Amino acid sequence: MLQLLDHYRPTPLESAIDQFYQRKKIFHPSDIDLAFFAEDANIRILYQPLSSITYQLTTFDAIIIDRRLPFRQQKVELAHELGHVLMHVGRQDFMEDDFRAMQEWQADRFALYALVPAFMIKNYIIPTNSRLRLITHLSDIFEVPETLMEERLRLLEERLRSLVAEQQMAYQMNEVRSTYDYSYRHPTNPTLEYLVKDGVVIGRRRRSET
Repeated sequence: MLQLLDHYRPTPLESAIDQFYQRKKIFHPSDIDLAFFAEDANIRILYQPLSSITYQLTTFDAIIIDRRLPFRQQKVELAHELGHVLMHVGRQDFMEDDFRAMQEWQADRFALYALVPAFMIKNYIIPTNSRLRLITHLSDIFEVPETLMEERLRLLEERLRSLVAEQQMAYQMNEVRSTYDYSYRHPTNPTLEYLVKDGVVIGRRRRSET
């Protein structure tokens, strides 16, 4: 599935990150420095022997990264906390559990996209029958934990499968459209329509949203 990365279509969040990197002329894994995000957003980064956390102060935001962690895990924590600062406001203390979980999910996604952009990873895929070897290879290039790289590849493959299915459906719809003259709505169900060819109903389908 990863061989289809040349046809990959990024999500809106991925696109925003990709455009930021391109404006900053960040084109290779070795160029990725999350301090660029912090500088643009007036965020101060401090490395202390404390659990990683974000503080919202009056004039700026500050992120504390636990310097006791391995270097690659520090990068993950920084990307995650940056995601919170850039996408979220307010404190999580008073949020409902579901809303807090959603924000954590979004920050995790930001970390994955920022640390391993799709437009970069396609240049470093190697032919191999070993999934572990590929993960190790890419983890070393992007300097991220193997667990993060494994999740990144899973997301890429999941989206590629979705895009392929979407393309196949569009093709099938075009095939169907070429076989009928016109369509009209179901008289009692507005979500359905009939297909008519030579004055005869040849099928029924769910109406596309407009």
